Amino acid sequence: MEQVASNGSYRLRDDVVATVLDHGALLLDLDSKYFYLLNPSGWAVTQLFEDGASVDHAVERASSWGASTPELSSVRATIEQMISERLLEPTQSAANVSGDAPANWEPVRFERQAEPLQKVIVSAFDPSIPLAE
Repeated sequence: MEQVASNGSYRLRDDVVATVLDHGALLLDLDSKYFYLLNPSGWAVTQLFEDGASVDHAVERASSWGASTPELSSVRATIEQMISERLLEPTQSAANVSGDAPANWEPVRFERQAEPLQKVIVSAFDPSIPLAE
């Protein structure tokens, strides 16, 4: 994994699409075709990067939203994972917005699906799938 500078600024790539769910959000990387599931705390942190943010800023915001010291390490690790998964890209300008706090802070959850989208979608014409009778 590449070394991530704490004061480095990153933004969500344009080809990463978010869908807000009842309990968090789902990100789809249109390049890799992987889905990522985020809980509300993870989504709140991710939204900071829509207009660009530094890693330190995101960690500070999580702290102000109620993250404990051990949870802040998890927030930093999640951001580093998002960078290594290429969901975030470096930017020269970071808005460092305050963002909206999740209703209740909970430890950040960021899960990548096991298979990319093209392996998950099943064709109706696939002869290995039995027909409904």
